[in-house]
Amino acid sequence: MEMIDVYDANLKLLGTEERNKAHMLGLWHKSFHLWLVSPKNGGQVMYQWRSREMQNFPDMLDISAAGHLLAGEKVSDGLREAQEELGITLNMHDIHNLGYRVEVADQTNGQKNREYQAVHMAMVDADLNQFSPQVEEVAGLYWVPISDGMGLFLDNLESVACDGLFYDSLNSLWKQDKRKFTRNEFLPRIQKYYLTIHIMAGRFLNGCFPLAIS
Repeated sequence: MEMIDVYDANLKLLGTEERNKAHMLGLWHKSFHLWLVSPKNGGQVMYQWRSREMQNFPDMLDISAAGHLLAGEKVSDGLREAQEELGITLNMHDIHNLGYRVEVADQTNGQKNREYQAVHMAMVDADLNQFSPQVEEVAGLYWVPISDGMGLFLDNLESVACDGLFYDSLNSLWKQDKRKFTRNEFLPRIQKYYLTIHIMAGRFLNGCFPLAIS
């Protein structure tokens, strides 16, 4: 049972609650988002392809690494998600804070998500074969080119071609992969979150600061 801190709408700490119950009751809580960006191939953003075993939004593309902050944890503790999900080690000096993003969404399974998302970005120059993704949660890792991603999320492109890694569960190994994705294969967001991330990734790689999210 995972316990998380819960807040009011002004980010005032109210106490703790069991994670699934907090979602069913629509209680405000915090999560950690980490976006990985690479300067290769003109600039690209890493997306995680969620395992089909995931309870929420299986077989969909989402943030490079993300997770809930457990009760008593600080934002910096969210870096464990990069270690657990991707098999890489980063510290707070490696990442840039873009601020909090607020997300409100009601899901068909009855969950009411009320989340303060601490969004961060880091640059990596490693090849995908240097990652060790967690197969229980991650089915693949894919690089989405910054410019093509902007075209996709501006509705100017129907799909994007991405290089990545895919987990072959029949043979229990990771394989180099290349495939096209449409907007429908990305975890749905009410706001243009992914478009903003691609804009910030371009600024990041060009040394244009500050970076911000909303």
